Amino acid sequence: MPPLPSLLAPYIIRTDIKVNKSNLKTFCKPCIEELEEEEGQKTWFPNKKDRIVQHFKKYSTSSQASLASSSSHKVAVINRSSCYGLMDNYIVRSLSKEDLKKFNMLLLRLTVSCGWALSWVNNPKAKELFDFLNPFLKLPDRRVLGGDILKQVVADADKAMETALKEDPVGVTLTFDGWTNVKNEQLLGIVILSSEGKPYVWKAVDITSERENNAAVINKTEAMLTELKNKEITVCTIVTDSASAYAAARFTYLLYYII
Repeated sequence: MPPLPSLLAPYIIRTDIKVNKSNLKTFCKPCIEELEEEEGQKTWFPNKKDRIVQHFKKYSTSSQASLASSSSHKVAVINRSSCYGLMDNYIVRSLSKEDLKKFNMLLLRLTVSCGWALSWVNNPKAKELFDFLNPFLKLPDRRVLGGDILKQVVADADKAMETALKEDPVGVTLTFDGWTNVKNEQLLGIVILSSEGKPYVWKAVDITSERENNAAVINKTEAMLTELKNKEITVCTIVTDSASAYAAARFTYLLYYII
């Protein structure tokens, strides 16, 4: 009796297209004959004996294959669930550096958006899901997600923000707002608004140990204006907190720049 691969040879079409380092894309010949080339080539699998056998078991035992006919033409339609097999038959591929960078960014955004703890990536059930979707999608450790990946995503976001603010055709609005957090720390938040009204969180500074008066507010404002000027970002408006120190600083600016 001939070996199994030679028995399967008449029913498969081998190609030179790599799906990974060691396997080539292989098509189901009956699928192409019945579904025509464009639709039939959507069904493929690696040239591994067990995967080929698995596909033809599904193909031969499926009771869901049906034929659809019309007055103009007849096309054989095979239910995709019987022909496609496992998901990694047609989406498995290794990630490029750019793909991996985007995957990590989307992973971090998903974590923040859902309010999940970073440790979810170490959950075996989460790893099982991503392994099912694509064995090449490896979840990073929580320390990596909250460390190198977070730093890289923040750096990329800061770079994109600076570019957008620098290219604003009108100029931006610089806003200050002070508040006290749960640790009773005095924080000064700086948000920049584009001319289209889009907010960008620039930074938050801990000013707990500093005395807040109009002179200090003026110094911080001047420092921010200098920083933005060095980055070639044009400021056309300044909006401050309603606290007394900020009100006094506004009055001083009015005297200096207008009167």
